[in-house]
Amino acid sequence: MYKVMIVDDEMLVRIGVKALINWQDLGFEIVAEASNGLSAFEKYVALKPDVVITDIKMPKQDGLWLTKKIKEHNPKTEIILLTCYDDFSYAKEAIKLKVSDYILKAEMEEEELKSILLEKKKKLDATIGKNAGSGEDKFLMKKQQEALLGLLLSSNRSIDLVRKEFAKANLEWNTRSYCFLQFDFRASLKSEKNSEDQIANIITACLELIVNKFKDEDAEIFYKQFGKSITCFIMAHNLNELKLQKWISYLYSSIKQYFNIGFKSANSPIKDTIEEAREYLNWIFEASDYLFYLSDGEHLTKETMHRRSEVQFINNSSMVKEICKCIEEADSEAVNRMVKQIEKMIDEHRGNSLEVKLELSHMINDIFKRFDVFFQDDKDVFAFQKKLMNAEELREAMGIIVDFVNNVNQEITNSRSDNTDIRIKKAVQYIEDNYGNKITLDDIAGHVGISKYYFSVLFKKEKGITFSNYLNSVRIEKAKQLLKNPQVTVNDVAYEFGFNDPQYFSKTFKKYTGMTVTEYRSRYER
Repeated sequence: MYKVMIVDDEMLVRIGVKALINWQDLGFEIVAEASNGLSAFEKYVALKPDVVITDIKMPKQDGLWLTKKIKEHNPKTEIILLTCYDDFSYAKEAIKLKVSDYILKAEMEEEELKSILLEKKKKLDATIGKNAGSGEDKFLMKKQQEALLGLLLSSNRSIDLVRKEFAKANLEWNTRSYCFLQFDFRASLKSEKNSEDQIANIITACLELIVNKFKDEDAEIFYKQFGKSITCFIMAHNLNELKLQKWISYLYSSIKQYFNIGFKSANSPIKDTIEEAREYLNWIFEASDYLFYLSDGEHLTKETMHRRSEVQFINNSSMVKEICKCIEEADSEAVNRMVKQIEKMIDEHRGNSLEVKLELSHMINDIFKRFDVFFQDDKDVFAFQKKLMNAEELREAMGIIVDFVNNVNQEITNSRSDNTDIRIKKAVQYIEDNYGNKITLDDIAGHVGISKYYFSVLFKKEKGITFSNYLNSVRIEKAKQLLKNPQVTVNDVAYEFGFNDPQYFSKTFKKYTGMTVTEYRSRYER
């Protein structure tokens, strides 16, 4: 595939050119777009397209300036000029620059563009093709490199097999410095922000930029895309950490500038033999997972990776109970503090990212169980858990937790209506009707139609006393009437009013009246 860049300050023109033909069928792929000559030349230097289709009149720097700069950089690059009727005054200068192909924007047709591109392809096959091989040869070379990288990454493949395959590919063995390098675009290329086609195009363009940069530095690179990540094996003379960091910084700033995305990265220690470099296979796989904790633009080395530990501290702590308590009390500031505290704990331990997300998913489920009465169904919690399991970095995961807690608060707020008095009166009446029976918090909360946690907070707020204390006070007041009858035993009174233990009844009686059952009865026997 020959690479194409389209340059025009009108977006609709760029879209029209792209949509006019099937580029791949002709052996081309569009690797970049630009809206002015200045940014186009920067992208040209980075991506090295074989064909540039450019407008003449553009802001900042025009198409003729761009053509001159490109021809100075590489005379073999093919240029096609897009023109309007009044642009032919520029033709003389374009001829000097050895540009002979023009397309009138107003009369652009599929067949004309195809015809020009096929002529360009013949020239490229005759020039670039002689030096770099045909498109099919390039494809085979890429597949061979991917196969070699696959061998290097397979710890179960012997080093002797790897050496034999290097020899078959006419590659030198242990004459340079070596390391593995990982680029991770997952956090920047969230699917909800970009379509799958857009993501594929961006990754392809980033790959081109990465490969070209290492080639410019006389470094050889094997690479393979894994989803939204790129794994590389770097081979270069006199390679060191400082030089590698400089290359990565350049790539980060270029990709940020051209595509408005970033990446996280990691490299294994640089070694003088391939055998030594392969000893860090497990490390590079672990580093790929560890990037979950890093921010955009951060780079990881073996020296900067902190010690990792197992994730067994989120749900084993009292934090979930504390969060639920803060939710019940509508203390959103306290909830946010708790979430930040959990994030800090996770970041300090930096365990396996999947285990962390599973633990956080369990935490969501535990909170949901406490407040499930406020939700119509359980679809909401599943949606949050799915988002959480797809989180690409810790900050994103904790943001989902905050969103979930806010959602719980909103559901609770929505359920709180002006009929609070009705709910409390209904609860009081239920106690009056059932004080002699066993009454649980679940029973009475279900009776008034709210969660037991919300009921507890609401009841205390409205009555100034906890539900259990109120229930006991009602039972004791009722018991006092019956105790006036000397024919009724204390045991009978206790069982009559919901106390299964007469001793507990006596203790409770004294707590609420200030005197023992005997003292109380003696007052009425006189």
